[in-house]
Amino acid sequence: MNQSIFETALVEVKRPLFVNPGEKIFREGEKPDGVYILQAGTVDLLFAARNGNVKPLRVAEAGQILGLSCVVTDRNYDCTATARTPCEIGFIGREEFLRMLDESPAIWFSVLRLLSNAVNAVYDDMRALAIR
Repeated sequence: MNQSIFETALVEVKRPLFVNPGEKIFREGEKPDGVYILQAGTVDLLFAARNGNVKPLRVAEAGQILGLSCVVTDRNYDCTATARTPCEIGFIGREEFLRMLDESPAIWFSVLRLLSNAVNAVYDDMRALAIR
């Protein structure tokens, strides 16, 4: 991931967290308390299917930001994040994050780019499934 204004700003305000394998970072259905910047380690993102079975969504790796869309849209977390390996995570509380966005339109553009990339990745996944 290229260093952006958004990521530069995050470096200045994040608080470090250290998470052990198997620990939950956030749970599906919870109100978002902030965004998580995965600095080291890997995180399993899981969701509950309609039949109640827990399914893997994807694996997040260092450099990825977790919970971004839920904080921006004020929707509950749409998946559960569980540390797969020991993780170092930067955390920015929701109010602090939203205040940062209000203070810098350039950061909003970076957020828009990240969210657009996520949407495009889902489209790519859907195309790959349609080919099967």
